[in-house]
Amino acid sequence: MRYILVLFLFFYSFDVNAQILKIADKAVFNVEIAQTSEKLQKGLMFIKYLPENQGMFFDLRAYPKASMWMKNTYIPLDMLFVDCSFVIVDIYPNAQPLSLDKISSAADFCYVVEILGGSARKYNLLVGDKLFLNPSI
Repeated sequence: MRYILVLFLFFYSFDVNAQILKIADKAVFNVEIAQTSEKLQKGLMFIKYLPENQGMFFDLRAYPKASMWMKNTYIPLDMLFVDCSFVIVDIYPNAQPLSLDKISSAADFCYVVEILGGSARKYNLLVGDKLFLNPSI
């Protein structure tokens, strides 16, 4: 019963308008799009469980050289830094939960995808892999 409640609370808090994100021919994720100031700031904070195929897609085109952090984030995350052509330009694996350290990339990026820590390695996601978002933003 507790497991059902956790799943319900997760999906209730997760945007029902999630979009499909395909990374090369390696992995498919359902991602919530963070475009508003509120969603960009909150991200995956306070989430205590993230299914393997879920994530968040941050549209940071209006914020060049933005940085991420793990404040109030209870699960490890892999962060994929993605350029405006939807190509991975950097990967920050297994960001430490609750850390206030700034996380960014030396490469220019427009988007960041957060997925469950360890997923980039599990699916062999690499710099240079192309992302496909359906529907596109």
